[in-house]
Amino acid sequence: MTNDVQVTQQMLFDGPGERGPVLISACLLGIPCRWHGRRAKRRDKLIKRLKRKYVLVPVCPEQLGGMPTPRTSEMLNGTGAQVLDEGLRMIAPETGEDVTQYHVRGAEYTLEIAQIVGANRAYLKSGSPSCDRDAVAGEILHRGGVRVIRVG
Repeated sequence: MTNDVQVTQQMLFDGPGERGPVLISACLLGIPCRWHGRRAKRRDKLIKRLKRKYVLVPVCPEQLGGMPTPRTSEMLNGTGAQVLDEGLRMIAPETGEDVTQYHVRGAEYTLEIAQIVGANRAYLKSGSPSCDRDAVAGEILHRGGVRVIRVG
């Protein structure tokens, strides 16, 4: 079974002329993983355009970091670089809980997924405290050599 999986991955990502992988925020695909638990508007034109060139790999850094859906509605009052370099904390307004570790851990797992599948590009949801290009996952991906494209 393991050999079949390896062969499938090889055919998807390594063959000549095959589409390479790209990360995409799961919410942009209409998956109900946003903080409020409702579906966001699918970005059908973007999805169609990307699918011509890439194999889409959905990620939700908040969920990967261990946050539930629905979850608190924190905002990032700064940048991902400030979180990583200056100790800026992310506090959930509803509970007062420091949720920084969830965002950082989810961003690290997101980078790990990019490295496993060989993605060197990520299309991330703007305005998210994790996904936005200037947020935690965006910053960690950038530092890991992944080009981050902000999607409004």
